Amino acid sequence: MDAAMYTEARNLMVDDQLRPSEITDSRILEIMRHLPREQCMRPDLHNAAYADTSLPLTQGRVLAQPLLTARLVQAANPMPGQHVLVVGASTGYTAALFAQRGLDVTALESNPDLARIGQVFCHAQAPAVVWQNGPLSMGFTDTAPYDLIYFDGCIAALPDFCDSQLAANGCIVGLLQTGLSLPEAFSAVREPGYSKPFRVRFLFEAQAPLLPGMSPEHAFSF
Repeated sequence: MDAAMYTEARNLMVDDQLRPSEITDSRILEIMRHLPREQCMRPDLHNAAYADTSLPLTQGRVLAQPLLTARLVQAANPMPGQHVLVVGASTGYTAALFAQRGLDVTALESNPDLARIGQVFCHAQAPAVVWQNGPLSMGFTDTAPYDLIYFDGCIAALPDFCDSQLAANGCIVGLLQTGLSLPEAFSAVREPGYSKPFRVRFLFEAQAPLLPGMSPEHAFSF
């Protein structure tokens, strides 16, 4: 497809997939109308970039379905000036989305091949994104605390690092899969007097693979 066809595909994605599915944040919709998702995947998948599906990257990783990304980002309620840690940033699409929304973004990725693609993409679309290579289960202490910790994929339990790296009034958003059930989108916040470190609210069911290193060991229970 040429540039005009990609532009048309992005507009169709927003108008036919996102707007009818209760994506009401006009700022997210406007960014997704212009952010070139096709540049976050290998060339043979470019023509499918705006299809209503997740697309394979490598080693079981995927670029999440556009609607899933939009729903999770909208649930995070991002505000300009907030500091966000994107865990499992892969090829950079969601990190760039947050940056174009005006957030201060740290992108954490454990796969160097995906991170290289993400760095190139963000250099063009969101040059302020700071990239870090390392294990996803450890977070990144150097730029903590974060107003938002966003898991760009599925986890089996909330990692311990969230307690020390999340700001006092911060929020955690992602997908959680326990047992054989379908993953569920969630948001989690601290709540004074609550018996566990975070109060979790489940939002909707979704499909996404588990992020690497995100097993239940050394993690909080819900």
